[in-house]
Amino acid sequence: MRKQPTALIALGATLALAAAPAQAGPVTVAFYAFSSQADVLAFQKVLGAKCERTWRQRKSMQVKVGAGTNHCAYRSSVVADSSDVRADTEILARGMLAGSTPGKQRKKAFVGVSVRSSENSGYELRVRPFAGNWQLFRDPRGSASGPELFRSGKGKFIRRGLKHNDLALRAFDFGKEETSLSARINGKLVVSVTDTGNSQPDGRRSVVTAGVKGAGSGSGVAGVFDNVSIRVPNPF
Repeated sequence: MRKQPTALIALGATLALAAAPAQAGPVTVAFYAFSSQADVLAFQKVLGAKCERTWRQRKSMQVKVGAGTNHCAYRSSVVADSSDVRADTEILARGMLAGSTPGKQRKKAFVGVSVRSSENSGYELRVRPFAGNWQLFRDPRGSASGPELFRSGKGKFIRRGLKHNDLALRAFDFGKEETSLSARINGKLVVSVTDTGNSQPDGRRSVVTAGVKGAGSGSGVAGVFDNVSIRVPNPF
């Protein structure tokens, strides 16, 4: 039996709930253009000891990592209903590193997006523009060991340096017992797999994140995000 449609709470963003034909592509439930500070304030910190989010040049959101902090994560105002065991969610975002990111941090620095995120589960797609590579992490439900590297790679499709990269991460199960997981970078499909088993991430948040690889301090790293969309299956 198909599970009940995902219930979503969306505050502080442009809502785009519209009727559409069956079998159409995913529908956008929230879009953050950051044309006003309200969109910036719609994102709340969920990870990172010292983090700062600001309205950058009145047209994007900047997430800056502070001293002694590895990375920072901010959730959107769209949160799946607690009755939904595994929320069907897709996040799209344009991300880049700000020029203020220290030179010594740039090759380790990443910008990323996450779905089904919680304190102890989630999928997270990261791009390191100066290193020219990407990583997909999987944080299993109920695991105490933390996120695991699930897939990784590199390619000329990654825009290097201080250029922007368009990220898309989707986890849909359509009411079934297995999740269709996909990731795209600048339109290039880098991951398309089926995730099965009881350890599938079950968080309810959609997140943007910035920091450095490994366990060291990412102090000074600043990720810039624009055109963030949250989408769900249609019909949902």
